[in-house]
Amino acid sequence: MLHAFNYTFPATSLIADAARKRLLEHSPNSIEIDAEFLDLARNTDTPHKLRAAAFIRDKYGQRPPDLVMTLGSAALPFLVAYRDMLFPNVPVVFTSISPQSYDALQPPPDVTGIVTQFDLAKTLSLAERLQPEAQRLVVVAGSGETDRRWHPVAREVVENYQRKFETTYLFGLPYSEIADRLSNLSRDTIVIVLTVFADSEGKTFIPAQVAADLSALSAAPVYGPYDTFIGKGAVGGFVETFESVGVAAADLAIELLKETSPTMLPPRTNPGQHYRVDYRAMQRWGLKERDLPPGTAVMFKQPTIWDEHRGIALAGLFVVGLQAVLLSALLIQRRRKMRFENLLLASEERMTFAAAATNIGLWQLDRDTNKLWATEHCRTLFGISKDVPLTREALLATVHPDDAEIAGRSMQRSLETEQASSSDVRIVLPDNGVRWIRMRARRYPRHNGRSRHLGGIFVDVTDQKLAEAEAALQRQEIAHLMRVSVLGELSGSIAHEINQPLTAILSNAQAALHLLGQKSPDLEEIRDALQDIVHEDNRAGEVIHRLRHLLKKGERKLESVNINDLVTSTAALLHSELIGREIGIRLDLENRLFLTSGDSVQLQQVLLNLVMNGMDAMASTPVDQRHILISTRGMESGSVEVRVIDRGHGIRPLENGRLFEPFYTTKEHGLGLGLAICSTIIQAHGGRLTLVNHRDGGVIAMFSLPSREARAS
Repeated sequence: MLHAFNYTFPATSLIADAARKRLLEHSPNSIEIDAEFLDLARNTDTPHKLRAAAFIRDKYGQRPPDLVMTLGSAALPFLVAYRDMLFPNVPVVFTSISPQSYDALQPPPDVTGIVTQFDLAKTLSLAERLQPEAQRLVVVAGSGETDRRWHPVAREVVENYQRKFETTYLFGLPYSEIADRLSNLSRDTIVIVLTVFADSEGKTFIPAQVAADLSALSAAPVYGPYDTFIGKGAVGGFVETFESVGVAAADLAIELLKETSPTMLPPRTNPGQHYRVDYRAMQRWGLKERDLPPGTAVMFKQPTIWDEHRGIALAGLFVVGLQAVLLSALLIQRRRKMRFENLLLASEERMTFAAAATNIGLWQLDRDTNKLWATEHCRTLFGISKDVPLTREALLATVHPDDAEIAGRSMQRSLETEQASSSDVRIVLPDNGVRWIRMRARRYPRHNGRSRHLGGIFVDVTDQKLAEAEAALQRQEIAHLMRVSVLGELSGSIAHEINQPLTAILSNAQAALHLLGQKSPDLEEIRDALQDIVHEDNRAGEVIHRLRHLLKKGERKLESVNINDLVTSTAALLHSELIGREIGIRLDLENRLFLTSGDSVQLQQVLLNLVMNGMDAMASTPVDQRHILISTRGMESGSVEVRVIDRGHGIRPLENGRLFEPFYTTKEHGLGLGLAICSTIIQAHGGRLTLVNHRDGGVIAMFSLPSREARAS
């Protein structure tokens, strides 16, 4: 648990305590929880952050956690900034992050969490209902980093609110001035306190304590969007309890610890938001409980005598009423039962018809009797004739032998857990045709401590599978066309590359004929000439082999690929083009044998495209500065990273974030497909492609691939 602030901040402490309790309830003996406090409210400078990152790296470097949970708005930006240094491959669950902050950070896909959606307009609506005569509005926020994020949000909410107030924004002021201004307000004012982590003089505060102090000295009622403000003098607001945030984050962490992929668990919002008020503060300001929105939680209210003894009085009335109602209930019971049975039958018929109309089959299995109920449309989906009983065995018997284990395991997993499962299997029809069926199953909620039924649907996804196959074929065709396009650009250099050995072969053959025409030919010189002919012929053959290798079409072929050899062969293919453009190239290959499983043609296409992009980017670079560096190095995660560094114009601000969009290009005659295809190829090989600006100019294009290191010969 990575706390943004120190232990004195109640908000993150409440979240942490609730999350810890939930985690230990789930696995009391198998979870070890550590906590670190970054203290980023008082220390916002970069040296402090670097020291904190170095301390955490040294402490957990040898034994990294399985999961990191961030608490507080400043913890996630810190972790994203220093993640490569701290926990590069550890999934992250965040809390206390607004949608705006999350969108601005653009964290990687293995970062998920609970998004805090503050609805400041509802807090203002609560204040307006309690103070309908109020004409003035004062909004308070500090000068800290988190405080400043509130400034534009608050202004937008107030400006777009249906009722217009005489509004004063106390933003970025010394704390003493804020306190003085609030103590001199008129009674017909609404005060909304946001966060004050720091004031304009650099003093740091705890927002909950600031809310308590300002509520005590304010001459008008104070409201706020945080649960920790309630009970300390503020009237209330539309809030989410920090305990509910901790529970929601813990539930998300439990799913990740079950080895669920973070990409399958997008960020969630906490549904536990509602109106909460402090009854004591309402009494202080003479606010009426009847003016509260429906469903408002009223805290710290002492129960009245009626509240304490309401149960006894109602019980007596209930007994009297029950005697009067019982006779009537018995008389109409049979009639209602028959009506419900008819409605249930009609509902079942409508549901069955609707499912068949959408090509869906419904089913239910009793685990005790192994008896299967299914709609008749299931027969059509599985190709089962009407004279064959519709049983579980009959359904599984139609599954393709290669998918039988998947189908059985899907049902068994749903029986063992309450989580829904989904599997796509092939069905062999009586005419030997194949149909794709998506089997979705889940166990029904427990009844008397034990769940008896497993139910779900069968969906025909044959058209979807055919469309996916066609899309994959189209992607292969586009990738092949891109390779042909690149080689078309290199045609002049390739012709020159082949013409050199052909010219050498001709020259050596003419020399050998000349020597043979002499009376006493020098056999040693003739042998040297013939050896040169063989060498140049092999050289030309190697160029042609590389071209055929890149131009060939076909399905993706998995093989063992030597990354360093791939870099070397690509550099050789571009040799003449580099000379023609007056560009130098340097290889910095780590002296280790990196092997990855993949398609060598597709991987070479990626490397070729990145080098060509670097060459194009250096068209306006001075000749003495034109050079490309290609390097490889092993990563601690067991992968190999390949970098292509040029000295071109770099990535412009307007281009950043759009380079991988299909059909977006920065070249005059570009198609906008090269980088999109390269990214798709690298992702299909289990890696990731990124482009960033180099600090000395140019672009660093780097991609990582899973690697197994073999012993170098």
